[in-house]
Amino acid sequence: MHPAFSVIFFTVSSGAGFGLFALLYLMDLFGLDGGLPIEQKLVAGILALVLVAAGLTSSMFHLANPKNAWRAFSRFRTSWLSREGVFAMAFYPFAIVYLGLTWLVLPELEVLRLAAGAVAALLAWITIFSTGMIYGCLKTIRQWNSPLVPANYLALGHFTGALLLLAVASSSQVVLAGYVSLVLALLVVAAALKAIYYVW
Repeated sequence: MHPAFSVIFFTVSSGAGFGLFALLYLMDLFGLDGGLPIEQKLVAGILALVLVAAGLTSSMFHLANPKNAWRAFSRFRTSWLSREGVFAMAFYPFAIVYLGLTWLVLPELEVLRLAAGAVAALLAWITIFSTGMIYGCLKTIRQWNSPLVPANYLALGHFTGALLLLAVASSSQVVLAGYVSLVLALLVVAAALKAIYYVW
């Protein structure tokens, strides 16, 4: 199997972006190591949006006719590719509201900010899962037809996202122990799932 570079770039870039955003929200919600300063939250959030956008843009290059990419959204009930596109587009408004309210710091809208972030994080997880299911549901390719494929997508997306979150956190004066532990824990999970996949 020799996947196109655009497919590889899409998988890595969008997976890291969605993973980064989901972890950013969880870190914000639970205050990992006291939480990040607002500037670093915005940097991490914007980086996540850019990575997702870059990945989605690159995915159009392996379509037979990129001008017809809009048609991928019309088969939501039967196609994981369509679901991936719909959930990815739905992610953006909630993510932007969350980041906008994070920037504005309006205590009276804190519940709305966290609610928007929760929906965006949920959509990020669903989108990564949908991406994995595009391949996981292919009965014609035995190596991909496994529930471990979407599980690996989720694990690797969050691991790369955690690495990026650690990089952003290291640019501020926050304690990094929690971020390092998060990276190591996700590395173990991703490596274990990959090992199980290869054995299976």
